[in-house]
Amino acid sequence: MNARPGTVSGPGVAGPAGLLPADAMACGNCGQAMRVLMLPGHYGKTVELDLCASCHLVWFDLVEAAGLPGPALLTLVGEMAAAQTLAHTPLQSGLACPRCRGAVRTVHNPSRWGRSLQLECLQRHGAWQSFAQFLQQRGLVRPMSSADRHRALQRDGALHCVNCGGAVGATDTACPWCTSVPSVVDVARLAQALDPEGATREHAVHRQRSQAGALNCAACGAAQPVDSAWLCTACGATLTAPGLAEAHRRVSELGPALAAHAARPAAHVVKSRLALQQPALDRQRGRAAEMQREADERLGRSAPARREVDDALASWLQDAALSVGRAAIDALRRLLGR
Repeated sequence: MNARPGTVSGPGVAGPAGLLPADAMACGNCGQAMRVLMLPGHYGKTVELDLCASCHLVWFDLVEAAGLPGPALLTLVGEMAAAQTLAHTPLQSGLACPRCRGAVRTVHNPSRWGRSLQLECLQRHGAWQSFAQFLQQRGLVRPMSSADRHRALQRDGALHCVNCGGAVGATDTACPWCTSVPSVVDVARLAQALDPEGATREHAVHRQRSQAGALNCAACGAAQPVDSAWLCTACGATLTAPGLAEAHRRVSELGPALAAHAARPAAHVVKSRLALQQPALDRQRGRAAEMQREADERLGRSAPARREVDDALASWLQDAALSVGRAAIDALRRLLGR
């Protein structure tokens, strides 16, 4: 094991998610039992991921990672941050699938944030990703710029790997412990991924737009001194964070609001959802009115009668749409067991 000074090695690390040792699979790299994370998914479902803390790897079935709502992603990022207190176990060339112990292949995943890598089982049982790869595929980290490095060195006196937490040299182009590219966490993008519907949009962590400039605040545009903290000196907007643990602390403040939103959607979110349905309802209303006019013409009904029918039909469609919306929300609450 390539242990970092000042760290403690071990097979696992305590955390907020469920730990089921009886069902735990052995890591295909170090052979230790992995943590089984039972995370809340969409519509009351549970998403199961497996995490090896010492190898800084996550294993997921090929459809699991897509089903992570905000509270689950927040928990997973917290588990990753906690795992960085352990010494890093270097990846072996013969990394295997933990289910069938078979070979894996490198897959390049295109995404809106660029290409990301994963090691996929040849039998399609699932895939490995390092912490950094998992975060990069979702656009939550970006490579450190020279200004990022200078700011981190001015504040902390050191750089740390966003994947394993190990110390990185001021001019290193790769982490000496896990070979990951030195990166920073885009806190604003992480907050948006946790809350895509904007239930917590008034929180200060959302003030910054994604992809902040290195020396300018993306929220207000104010120039930032290179030795400033990771907050805008003009408006207080959250800038990128040099470490996963710090980024997790910043967004953890959203946790209670995200849980409340999962239990009962915020009023402005419900209004937004209904607004998205309105164009489809308008098309249905227009088509129904057209069909009614065609029927009136065949039956020789007068225009005033048609207008009365149209008005009655419009009123009925509006009442039906509201009833369907309320029924959908009630069904979602029952599925969540609320």
